[in-house]
Amino acid sequence: METNILLTPEQIPPSYNRCFQGDCPKADSCARYLAGKHLPKGWVSGPAVYPTARQGDTCVCYKQTRIIHAAYGFRALFAEVKKKDDTPLRDRIKAYLGGNTTYYRYHHGERLLTPEQQKWIIDLFRCHGYTDGLHFDEYRDLYDFISD
Repeated sequence: METNILLTPEQIPPSYNRCFQGDCPKADSCARYLAGKHLPKGWVSGPAVYPTARQGDTCVCYKQTRIIHAAYGFRALFAEVKKKDDTPLRDRIKAYLGGNTTYYRYHHGERLLTPEQQKWIIDLFRCHGYTDGLHFDEYRDLYDFISD
C-alpha cells in the first residue's frame, strides 16, 4: 500500500502484534507485517504473530492495512448542547469509551477515535436531536493500529 503518511515506530502501540513473515502472500497488505518492519531501536522481543497463524494463503491474524481519519476532542461537539443534555451525553460517551480516564485521553488527543467510534458518538448526538455541525476538535490521517 502506497501512501504519503510517514510511519514511525512510535506510532505503533507497544502491545501491537507484529509479523515478520515476508514470504506470506498477504504481507504487502498486512498491517501486522508493516508494524514488524518498523521496530523501535533496541527492541529484541515483544508481541508477535507466530508462524502457526498462517495456513496456506490465509492467516488468522491478518489485518488489512488501512489509513483512517482519526479524531479527538469533544469541545466542538458540546458547543451547542443544551445544559439538560450535557451530562447524559458525556456519561454515555464515557461508558462507551471505558470510563472517565479514557474519555479524557480521547478529549486531549492522547488516544484517537476510529471512524467507527466517531460514527457511534455522532449517532448518539443525532438521537438527542443534534444534527448541525457535528464534528470533533481535531483530525489526523494515520495508519490504523488502533482497532483490531
